[in-house]
Amino acid sequence: MAKTAYHHGALRQALIDGTKEILAERGHSQFSLNEVARRVGVSTAAPYRHFANREELLTAVAIEGYELLYQTLRRAAATTEDPRERLLRIGGAYVRFAHDHRELFMTMFHDEQSDGPVGMEAFDVLLTVVAAAQQAKVLPDSTSAELLARSIWAALHGIAELMLRRPNERFGMDAPPEELATATLTSLLGLKP
Repeated sequence: MAKTAYHHGALRQALIDGTKEILAERGHSQFSLNEVARRVGVSTAAPYRHFANREELLTAVAIEGYELLYQTLRRAAATTEDPRERLLRIGGAYVRFAHDHRELFMTMFHDEQSDGPVGMEAFDVLLTVVAAAQQAKVLPDSTSAELLARSIWAALHGIAELMLRRPNERFGMDAPPEELATATLTSLLGLKP
């Protein structure tokens, strides 16, 4: 990122964007605020005007990641009116998001990051789809929509983690993300075509 990549007043966003570039290249454990400052083309003291430390910058990156995940899930949900297909598309979108944004995804769910209200917005998209699927009798209504949505989220997250950490044939995690999500959801939830 060149020095002129941001205008006065946009340094905070330039630092976030520079951090995302570094994350994509090397992962969230291998960078410093000084490196981000160099990449953006500012003094090593400049990041401290916006972020107290490295973890605060990573939290800002994670929040942007949750916003992107929220938008991704919303778009997936809007592609069909069929409750079963909507659930499968959200599942595929979640696992695809992890695949396409590996380091951002890992930063979002890093122990020290906070998801805040934006993380809940992403979950609420799934919750709304689950409730609609229950009303349409695609999913059983013997369990609360919230508990069922949390269980689905956990299954999807588990697939994503295995895919990112063990992407090999031995675990069957080399299939396309949407295929992994669909196979898991249809078998766990007993979804019929």
